[in-house]
Amino acid sequence: MPLIPATPADAPALSILMEQTFRAAYGDAASEDKLKIHVARSYDPQAIAQRLRSGEIGIWYAPGATDAASDAIGYVQLGFNVSPPAASGPAIEVQRCYLQPEAIGSGAGAWLIDMAKQQAQARGVGLFLSVYQLAPRAIRFYEKHGLRRAAAVKYYIADVEFDDWLMVWP
Repeated sequence: MPLIPATPADAPALSILMEQTFRAAYGDAASEDKLKIHVARSYDPQAIAQRLRSGEIGIWYAPGATDAASDAIGYVQLGFNVSPPAASGPAIEVQRCYLQPEAIGSGAGAWLIDMAKQQAQARGVGLFLSVYQLAPRAIRFYEKHGLRRAAAVKYYIADVEFDDWLMVWP
């Protein structure tokens, strides 16, 4: 499955995909008011477009019925200008990697994480991400694809604290 690099023009459609997939994965993890705060802060289309234009992030999406971002079944967002945690050394961050629920198990997730690893290899750096400690399926997926747990870290949805694993590659 060839992934498609997102452009700033794709940001409105990707914003919708991002909110849908996040809510499908973690919609029951916090109250609706906290989720609204997180969504507004994290998935604003103008902010996504600006970050893509600046080169701060890169987004690749897995196409669905068409190659349009509005039909995408999943995506990976990489952060390029981030301070990596001490456990990883120089690295890029997998800031988000999500699939529509119906696409889980289709192989699209492997394409997304492989793109992240290709981008890290091309830059001669490692890769890191954080994953919710109570998401065993996601943890197994990342471990299957060569990432290893390096430390316990905190993640926040608004002001609600969650325990995550910092995972690194290689």
